[in-house]
Amino acid sequence: MSAVFTAPISGDDVALSTTAAPVVTAGPTASRSEAEKILIQNNSAIAVTVGGANVAAGSNGVVLPGSGSALTIFLTNPGETVYAVAASGTPTVQVVRVG
Repeated sequence: MSAVFTAPISGDDVALSTTAAPVVTAGPTASRSEAEKILIQNNSAIAVTVGGANVAAGSNGVVLPGSGSALTIFLTNPGETVYAVAASGTPTVQVVRVG
């Protein structure tokens, strides 16, 4: 399930599977001058790959190995969506929007 954030700081836990799914979508005011800072953390033991709609396990994105690895992304286009996929199983990632 994708989260659309509207508060200055908010977060969500997003369950993943081995099929790419949206994890966060930029709000309507995202822009180059007002980028939305997104933090995605993987606390599970299963690797997760984060990227665009074409992300696949281990490719077309950034691999977050388990045990607390994190990634910061700046979204600059309204409706821009970040996707993620698990290498196996159903891990959960933590997503926080700051600003």
